[in-house]
Amino acid sequence: MGLSNNDDAMNKIPLKSGVDDEEKNGGEFIHDTATAEEARRELRRVKLLNLMKKLTIGIICFIGIALISYVIISLCFSEWPKSGTMPTAASITKTNTTTTPETTSTTRTTTTTTSETPPPNTTSLGQSNPTNYPNLPQTLSSSTSTIESTNTIQTTANLSATLTDSTTPTTISPITPLITTTTSTSTTNARDIDINPPIPPSASPLLSLPTTFNSSLLSDDNSNNNGPEVASTSTSPFNSSSSNGSDSSSNNQTLSASILGVGAGATTTALPPASQQSTTGASVASGTTTEASPAVEKAAANDDKDADDGADDGKVMMSEVTDNSLLKDEPIDAKNFTSKLGVYEKAAVCSDKPVCSQIGSNILKEGGSAVDSAIAALLCNGIVTMHSMGIGGGMLMNVYIKEDKQAYSVDGREVAPFAVTEDKFNNVDNHDLLHGPLSIAVPGELMGYHRAHEKFGKLPWKKLVEPSLQICKDGFYVTKHQYNALAYKDKHMRNNTILKKMFYNETTNTIHPIGTHIKPAEELCNTYKLLAENGPYDFYNGTLARLVAEDLRDLGSLVDFADLEIYRADLVSSVTMQLGNDILYANPPISSGTVVANILSILEGYNFSSIDIKDTKHEAVTIHRITEAMKFGFAKRWELGDARFNDVRDLVSRLTNPETGNELRNKINDSHVLESIAEYGAQFTGEDDVGTSALVVIAPNGDAVSVTSSVNDYFGSGLAGKRTGIIFNSAMNDFSLPGKSNLFALPPSPTNFIDAQKRPLSSMSPMILADREGDVKMVVSAAGGSKIISALVEVMAGVLWMNEDIKKAIDRPRYHHQLSPNVLEYEKSGHFTEELLKLLTERGQLVKPFNYTGSVVCGIVKNATAIYANADYRKQGGVVGY
Repeated sequence: MGLSNNDDAMNKIPLKSGVDDEEKNGGEFIHDTATAEEARRELRRVKLLNLMKKLTIGIICFIGIALISYVIISLCFSEWPKSGTMPTAASITKTNTTTTPETTSTTRTTTTTTSETPPPNTTSLGQSNPTNYPNLPQTLSSSTSTIESTNTIQTTANLSATLTDSTTPTTISPITPLITTTTSTSTTNARDIDINPPIPPSASPLLSLPTTFNSSLLSDDNSNNNGPEVASTSTSPFNSSSSNGSDSSSNNQTLSASILGVGAGATTTALPPASQQSTTGASVASGTTTEASPAVEKAAANDDKDADDGADDGKVMMSEVTDNSLLKDEPIDAKNFTSKLGVYEKAAVCSDKPVCSQIGSNILKEGGSAVDSAIAALLCNGIVTMHSMGIGGGMLMNVYIKEDKQAYSVDGREVAPFAVTEDKFNNVDNHDLLHGPLSIAVPGELMGYHRAHEKFGKLPWKKLVEPSLQICKDGFYVTKHQYNALAYKDKHMRNNTILKKMFYNETTNTIHPIGTHIKPAEELCNTYKLLAENGPYDFYNGTLARLVAEDLRDLGSLVDFADLEIYRADLVSSVTMQLGNDILYANPPISSGTVVANILSILEGYNFSSIDIKDTKHEAVTIHRITEAMKFGFAKRWELGDARFNDVRDLVSRLTNPETGNELRNKINDSHVLESIAEYGAQFTGEDDVGTSALVVIAPNGDAVSVTSSVNDYFGSGLAGKRTGIIFNSAMNDFSLPGKSNLFALPPSPTNFIDAQKRPLSSMSPMILADREGDVKMVVSAAGGSKIISALVEVMAGVLWMNEDIKKAIDRPRYHHQLSPNVLEYEKSGHFTEELLKLLTERGQLVKPFNYTGSVVCGIVKNATAIYANADYRKQGGVVGY
């Protein structure tokens, strides 16, 4: 089947040999196969036929409209007053007026007729009282005016397109075919104009169109009471929204993110002046969550406000401009925090911080693309969650364009510097590869942004950076997740002047506690100002590049100016796989998206349903099956690597082939595990990366973005530049070293050995799922090293097959198995009871709890009813939309 044939996608992955620099910059790398070429020819033929059909329909419609217009115009002409002379092209005039202190300028760009003697108190069609036309509340009628000349101009409203405001005269030229105009000057006295006063926009209830959608975060802590409470229901994940798991019942902490928008009385006519616009707090972190059914959500579609973004009327106002000065980070009650299910009509953004999601949502409202929104939110996260990501790291982005029904992968992953050779690292301790200057690879984050923005962006680059400059100015609050990262990296953070000044109390020399308000380093804020003015490429070949190179030299890194100057981000087609009746889009290697796809293809044949998790006995079998599928997936994960250096096309094709999934599923035994890890196909192992951030976006036009960004370990290398304030990554730790086995005596992966200009293998797997009609159904991304893969599988399986909504799927306690070590880790909570663990142990699973965060997921699900979004409570992120 063409949709599951990955030869085409993988043919766009470059190889190291025989590729020039232009091809490396995202072009076609290898000729397509005959099958793919035939499929494209068929696609072009279908598109041509569709185009011809549309053209034919358009011509028919045009002819019909022309005939109808002719009849209407003929009828209108036949009803003209008999006392006047019939108009000719010469007698129809367009009159421009001049103003004096005693006169008012009016617009009469309408069809007119000349009358010798106007009948007194006669009201023409154009003068009819607006109340006689309730269906035209916004149309203001013209009237007969006394002109200081021998003729009187009489306006007819049936050919007029002029809307006149009582206080602000507006000139709008109507479309009047076949009418020649001449210009004459006349003086019209305002007192002589016999016109019914215009109706103010607020006077007619018909002006407030029912376009708003109940996009409030479903909770009972909305002090504004913007809409009725939503009843609790639990239905299909693609048809409803529902509440979460164990920790969402009794907390009442509300986090408000200030934004600017149109108030509840807003209409579709125009935005009110800035002074009249209302500012509202956005509820993004309540402790109480209520479920909703699609029927209730539809019924609530006429609510006045969006309780999440505070003041959106549900209609995308492309001219809407947000005030960045109102964007502020807010403290979060870590003990009482519960994630919330956002329900929206048009668009949604999910990220690690509510204020960053708000920035992304604002960008969409201002007419930005999904990529614009993602970049603006990522730049924000690079400040407020700098322990997980930043402009000194790397990223992978999956972009879906609905119009093309195609997804594209942006590879902004870090690369090894030119000065790197394997022998330089043979005697290097693993600790030095995880922390310190030798762990720094060439950052690719900003070049990834640049590549995505130049291809898919709409707004100017500076517009995307400006909100983060406001965050720089106002500062942010330390979260529980950030505090834990600081404690984990404490020893290394103290040795860096920039980081110590930012995160440590000068008096006590201790880490700032949770909830402390801190300011980003001034050097980092100055770097953002340079980015805003000079663009992202300045980081690689400009003023900022020289500052970065000097910082790296002072820190002792092998990365220099030349490495920055030659760095390029790749843009290729995403890998596709048929999953049921849908299409799954994943980034090609170095991403592990194909591993996620492979595990899902194994599980698809089980035909899971909510019955498979209804009780402990059924759930034990389900967890066992998913765990075994993970083992098969991870066995092949270590064979992946940078496709520029290793030909992994055949492996990717097999991983995303449904037949491979069927073969591996047949090897799974519901009663016991396989005897050795070699039976799962394991050959190699690899390292783990935890300093990662996830972000997903769905735009009003149906486009979507899933992106994962990372500095590798928490706070990357633990080093920040004294000139730029940038925290640099530790991505060199993601490479394997020949001759060095890991703690479990398994050899490293040869496909992931260090080489100059090579990208290390990554667990990052931004995923997008769309139906055959091209509509996005799910957008998910995760952070957490190798646990990214297991988290995405469990969340997607819960939504697709277990009848769970996105929040419940994300809230559900997780488990993880990466084959090596051969241990099934599970999230320590009351969910994994002794009975459940016993049933798993009886099947041969070696179980072990973990108490740390593990993985963090951002997810958005869309159906015909609404858009549902949830940010993982484990990192206290936030969702915003409208």
